[in-house]
Amino acid sequence: MKILIADDHALFRGGLKLQLQQFKAGGEIVDVDNFEKLLPAVAEHRPDMVIVDLGMPGMPWREAIGQLRATFSETRLVVLSANDDDNNVRDALRLGANGFISKSDPPEVVMAALQLVCCGGTCVPSNFTQHATPVPETTAAGSPVTHRQREVLELMAEGCSNKLIAYKLQLTEGTVKQHVAAVLKTLGATNRTQAVAAARSAGVLCDRPHP
Repeated sequence: MKILIADDHALFRGGLKLQLQQFKAGGEIVDVDNFEKLLPAVAEHRPDMVIVDLGMPGMPWREAIGQLRATFSETRLVVLSANDDDNNVRDALRLGANGFISKSDPPEVVMAALQLVCCGGTCVPSNFTQHATPVPETTAAGSPVTHRQREVLELMAEGCSNKLIAYKLQLTEGTVKQHVAAVLKTLGATNRTQAVAAARSAGVLCDRPHP
């Protein structure tokens, strides 16, 4: 897989390259440091994914992203930026970005979000407020929790944080917190460890075999 990083901070580009080399072993990673170089670099290297910051010099970011998407419609496009307010996220998605990741997120969350985009999904910051309030779920027959709560439980059992669960399930972090609170209440647990243990005892979760 070929990835192009567009960011004007050399130190950040270097750190992200190291992470991506572990994430996509053997893939080619190229980089540019401003918007003027972005489209020519995409035309030359034809990357599978472009990871772009919003704060680069060269041209307004909305214009750059619009041109990139119009010219290279098949390229997966992810914004990775500290400017992660709701308006920027909405505009980036409206212009065709396949995802928006906050630079404040820990590396494991960033990598999980990029993996989601690689697989055809869309990622947004966990505090993004555009999503509508989810429709209440009904509890499946024979189970004390809903299907979504079981998904949350499975990720809790893997040790995922609320932020990482939000990315994996494409929920807001606030929604994940609500599901976790509901799970704890339903299972009579006071913490996540107790909830996972209770879920296994109740047959809601099955122990996975060790490799």
